[in-house]
Amino acid sequence: KRIKETVEDLDVGVLINNVGVSYPYARFFHELDEELLKNLIKVNVEGTTKVTQAVLPGMLKRKKGAIVNIGSGAAIVIPSDPLYAVYAATKAYIDQFSRCLYVEYKKSGIDVQCQVPLYVATKMASIKRSSFFVPSTDGYARAGLRWIGYEPRCTPYWPHSFIWGLLHALPESAVDTWRFRFCLGIRKRGQQKDSRKKE
Repeated sequence: KRIKETVEDLDVGVLINNVGVSYPYARFFHELDEELLKNLIKVNVEGTTKVTQAVLPGMLKRKKGAIVNIGSGAAIVIPSDPLYAVYAATKAYIDQFSRCLYVEYKKSGIDVQCQVPLYVATKMASIKRSSFFVPSTDGYARAGLRWIGYEPRCTPYWPHSFIWGLLHALPESAVDTWRFRFCLGIRKRGQQKDSRKKE
């Protein structure tokens, strides 16, 4: 209700839903506490849905607008994201939500797009330095802005598209095995960090 009241009188031409929370580190599903589970759904699913719902009537009235939802390679590029199951599932919701709205509203002058980045150097990703394959937030934003209006789903940062193509050339079982091992490593480091804090 508050979101709707806040944006009601605003002339929003472009909405970029770049909201997201993830796990502090990789965890098995049964290890998630109730608060983390609620936050993942509230922020990643409910937040994007409610803001979009609040802004859409104004765009319909003006018969123009663009909505860009930031998804994740965790839901689209790799066949599974073990130890991040709920995060990946919330981002899969964003992808399907975006695609459906794209079809519903494209004839009303409203473009809806889901952008699917891989890793970006952010606090949430625990990556401090950017690189060729891991852009800074500014680098990703520049690439992302250039892609608004082109496709309902895209990976604007071209090195990410290259990785996507590479991963799709491999058997899913091989990618699943690699990703599971990779996430187990993240989990182990996270647990070690937690135990050092307790000491």
